Amino acid sequence: MRLDIRPESEPPINDSPWYAFRITPSQPTTAQVTLRYRGGHHRYVPKLSHDGLYWWPANEQHVAAKASGRAATLTIELDDSAVYVAGQELITPPMYEQWTATVARKTDAALSILGESLKGQAIRMLSVNDAARDVLFIIGRQHPPEVSGAFAFFAFAETLFADTELAREFRGRFRIIAIPLLNPDGINGGNWRHNLGGADLNRDWGPFTQPETRLVRDLLAEIDAGGQHIRFFLDFHSTKQNVFYTQNDKFPTDPPGLMNEWLDRAAKRVQNYEFENKQNDVSEQANSKNYMYMRYRIPTATYEVGDETDRNATQDAAVVFAEELMSLLLEQDF
Repeated sequence: MRLDIRPESEPPINDSPWYAFRITPSQPTTAQVTLRYRGGHHRYVPKLSHDGLYWWPANEQHVAAKASGRAATLTIELDDSAVYVAGQELITPPMYEQWTATVARKTDAALSILGESLKGQAIRMLSVNDAARDVLFIIGRQHPPEVSGAFAFFAFAETLFADTELAREFRGRFRIIAIPLLNPDGINGGNWRHNLGGADLNRDWGPFTQPETRLVRDLLAEIDAGGQHIRFFLDFHSTKQNVFYTQNDKFPTDPPGLMNEWLDRAAKRVQNYEFENKQNDVSEQANSKNYMYMRYRIPTATYEVGDETDRNATQDAAVVFAEELMSLLLEQDF
């Protein structure tokens, strides 16, 4: 069997070929599936599942990629059970709906609908202590295939909303805004990068041409009009390695040096999770990190998790990052 994997838009497009399919055998057999990439290269280790919930990576000996990267053949041993095969684990909009509802039920976070996507899907937001002057803002899943970043987002947010002494103290002083899924249409469409409007949402901060990013624009206007101050911003993504994209010293933040202090503290505690603090110039690229820095001059970062980073290590590290950030922000005299 051969499947052609094509992007939602004509190349050039980010090389993150997304696919998901199910094989339902009538009897035990060995299936061979060749993935042929049109406009991209083989990137992800295929993930398999019997129920769409519990996944495991394909044995590397059962994945033969062409030297060009333009095709890969999977050998899959099948019993009489259906098997799902996907570029990354499937974390779909209904799963986000269930997760946000569970967090709201079990914590003091309030669940609201920020608005709708282009196709009319709900964009959900968790928030707490809406009257607080100081705000921590986190957002995720602007790009559909970036599942490893979603695992980090879940663990990070759950730590912020946890029933611990540190988290309770933090929520007593700070408003938390958490938007876990900004691009539900892109996920449902199997897109590599874009929403259904053909736009990269993380290149639309400032132009705000899309309904999803306009929801964020309007939320920021409400925050500003209410006299609140966003103090720290994180946008969760995935790439080929664990890295935080941050500002370098040519672009000072208020408070100064807080981003580096946060990552230095966390580095002393995280285990089995190597990461880089990649400090760059703030460019004119209309992504969330640049936009939020230019608007507020606050510490902002793109929190990137490696495509194949161990999921348990990713979540364990996210807990540490959240704890260290709460501790550090509580020390500040805003």
